[in-house]
Amino acid sequence: EKTIFKKPTRLECMMQDFPTVLQGAETEKVGFTSLASELCFSPVKNATADGVALQAKGTHPGVAASGEADQSSSVARILRSIGCQVEEGSKVTFNGITVTSGPDCVLKPSFAACATEFKKKFPNPSAVKISGRSSLVLSGQGLTIESLDLDGAVVIECEEGA
Repeated sequence: EKTIFKKPTRLECMMQDFPTVLQGAETEKVGFTSLASELCFSPVKNATADGVALQAKGTHPGVAASGEADQSSSVARILRSIGCQVEEGSKVTFNGITVTSGPDCVLKPSFAACATEFKKKFPNPSAVKISGRSSLVLSGQGLTIESLDLDGAVVIECEEGA
């Protein structure tokens, strides 16, 4: 019987099942957002040795190195999607885990919190070029990047009110 548990159990439900229990006007308030998993999901839950074994089988390793690389890669992908010239980094291996290293792009929430804001923060994306070996950190609400030719590392922090 599905109402009696043999041991302590965590109850879960599927998000997609939720709208099926709504009725009438409630259904007008339900929507969803869909993103490619590589833009929003990169688990960091495995020990390095386990990640090496998973990667050897063709599965995402789910380790710290892959999570960090995936985060930078997703920002670079968004920058490319708005027209910035962002080169791919090179493949490197750390402790048996192969990742793409660079460019490392960190855009803090104070700079841009969502992809739509990227277009405002990079008003001339064709004038932005980032090499595959670069590191870029941007922070601050008042900051706008009009042009950039980066082959190295830069941290730009804009104070509030500047």
